[in-house]
Amino acid sequence: MTETTQIAQTLTEDRIVEGITGALGAVLERDVADLSADTRLSDAGLDSTGVLELLMQLEDTFGIEFDTENLEMQHFESVRSLAAFVIAEIRA
Repeated sequence: MTETTQIAQTLTEDRIVEGITGALGAVLERDVADLSADTRLSDAGLDSTGVLELLMQLEDTFGIEFDTENLEMQHFESVRSLAAFVIAEIRA
């Protein structure tokens, strides 16, 4: 991987993490600026009812529609795992 490709991928991942953090803050109705990519979503306060709301927020944020057949609970383990799922869905 070239340095330019690596920088572009990092910027994309950073943007996705920012989008997830913003959407998570909206769903939880609180400031989540202190979250990192490694924060577990359950530790942040996301519960099973919030997952669907978070997905709808992310669809609006990124202008995509998730294929729910691809969803697995492991995608909601952390901000980073959710970011990886979002990136895969965007590239699909």
